[in-house]
Amino acid sequence: MCTNLMISVPANPGLSSPDTSRMFVSARALEMPGEIAQSVYVMPSKQSWPLTPATPGSAAQGWTTLRWTNPYGFVGIAPSGSGWQSLPTFNDGINSQGLSVGALWLAPGTQYGPLGTGAGTPKNQVSFLDFPAWILGNFASVSDFLSALPNIIVVGPAPGAQFYVPLHYIVTDNTGQSAVIEFINGTPQIYKCTNGVMTNWPTYDWQLTNVQNYYNLTLVGTATSTSGAGNPVGGGLVGLPGDSLSASRFVRATILSQGISQLPADGTGWLPAPGVFPTTPPSKNPPGFAGPEQTAVMVALQLTQICMGTPYGMLLETVKNSPSTTGTPDTMPSSSTTTYGDYTMWTSVRDHTNLKYYFMSAFSGILTMIDLNSLDFATTPAYPAAASIAVMPQGGAPWRVDATKMLTPAAA
Repeated sequence: MCTNLMISVPANPGLSSPDTSRMFVSARALEMPGEIAQSVYVMPSKQSWPLTPATPGSAAQGWTTLRWTNPYGFVGIAPSGSGWQSLPTFNDGINSQGLSVGALWLAPGTQYGPLGTGAGTPKNQVSFLDFPAWILGNFASVSDFLSALPNIIVVGPAPGAQFYVPLHYIVTDNTGQSAVIEFINGTPQIYKCTNGVMTNWPTYDWQLTNVQNYYNLTLVGTATSTSGAGNPVGGGLVGLPGDSLSASRFVRATILSQGISQLPADGTGWLPAPGVFPTTPPSKNPPGFAGPEQTAVMVALQLTQICMGTPYGMLLETVKNSPSTTGTPDTMPSSSTTTYGDYTMWTSVRDHTNLKYYFMSAFSGILTMIDLNSLDFATTPAYPAAASIAVMPQGGAPWRVDATKMLTPAAA
């Protein structure tokens, strides 16, 4: 299970003469069962593809026949394990031009183009595993990507075959335009959108139809908890689905991500962040409050956490085991046991305007940021020497900030 969404806010709210520019920030959660080692990689603008395993023999080696060198560098998350996942195969990232890709689970229904074999194999095959890297490395806008998409064939194993992973993809650029790409019966299905919302099965066209059933929901209430009688806060959201199913998460993400975009560009209604105090001349940001960049990133993160499927241990599954035939009844293991199911392994936030990439893992409360503006993608080492940071497991990285020594006594 995975959830992707996007918000749009004024780039400079609170100015006496606000401009019309806007910030676009997208975010997603990756939710899977099990244990998958993953890292953030920095890929340079000169990187050649497809990548070659340090130890030849990977099952996925040879699937991608297209050859290219990145015009754009990018930062993204990829498995960093062993075996066929020993190569970085990106499921999330953003490039130096502010274009991002997210790969989310879509089963049943996903079927890529068939893997070519032999002398007649097309030279424009791109493995579904390399598809995100092809997008991140080659395009600055959704329109440029969509223009080039017919020139390649995205291939992968058939459903049920070894190494089959059913994915669909969402691409978003720094103008807020998005495109969803699904491979149904081997044929790409392409949808344009401007809210960046995508979850999992059913397919995207079904989700668009289903969300219309909630046309009556509104974020605008009659009052707040301090200004109205009773509890009017959220009264317009009665009926909003709250379960972890993909259709419910799609509705939540679609409805809730509209809120901050409705706030006025002149700063009215933005208190306490970023806000404008009634002073002359008006101050851009009251001391100690968040600016538009911090606000947008944190709101996108919080919205994703509200819409995501579950934190660790909240969804469980029953696993059947073969009962032992030896020992006494009190020592014989049960034929089934309860264990965790899907959980949010990590959450990422992509700032398409300020070119920053944020991530937070399942077992860390610290939001980590990589500033793409500070990276020289022309001199960044190429893979396998590419720089990386472990996300899961996170190793010795801090998972909280100890503020004990920062405590100060109250003024006399």
